Amino acid sequence: MGSIEYKGITITHFLHSCFKITGQNVTIYIDPFQIASEPHDADIVICTHDHYDHCSPDDVKKVAKKDTVIIASTNCMAKVKQLGLEYKLLNPGDKIEVRNVAIEAVPAYNIGKKFHPKEYRGIGVVVRIGGVAIYHAGDTDLIPEMSNLRGKVQVALLPVSGTYVMDWNEAVKAAETILPEIAIPMHYGAIVGNKKDAENFAKKLAGKVRVEII
Repeated sequence: MGSIEYKGITITHFLHSCFKITGQNVTIYIDPFQIASEPHDADIVICTHDHYDHCSPDDVKKVAKKDTVIIASTNCMAKVKQLGLEYKLLNPGDKIEVRNVAIEAVPAYNIGKKFHPKEYRGIGVVVRIGGVAIYHAGDTDLIPEMSNLRGKVQVALLPVSGTYVMDWNEAVKAAETILPEIAIPMHYGAIVGNKKDAENFAKKLAGKVRVEII
């Protein structure tokens, strides 16, 4: 687990695709997975799709409070509705504002892989908090819709491990397409991929996009 601070927003990477974002008196978790403690400090929890490593009810319970709001892709409905918490379900293209945080669901899908087809309607999210736009790609390949984010997000959280998502070389192309100020590799070290994928990603982007491995 490690953190960086960017313009008053703290971004913490726990494991795999799990991040905690804090700032503006709001705490957000995205895809909580294998949370070691029970902080119960989340104002918002976002789940990008219903696979166990992204929508884990047990891990949501560890971070959630009584008034936590769950934002999830529509395919998470069966899991999130059993949590007894307020929830909103999003399809790609949907937008919502919760506790002064703007959340936009964007496409996330595989090309030439069977794990996350387009019709599955998994999502990535652009979270805007305190004037900072953070893109969490979810489980996705390098897709044409990423070009719509060019110049619009300051931080991009991108999967790099291959197999179920784009590999590090494709993630480099994603970062070059989006051109965030900071790119953070994710989706490695727990199920597939390892730190070498993140290091290769950083090395290839040297001098082009600032990469933080956290």
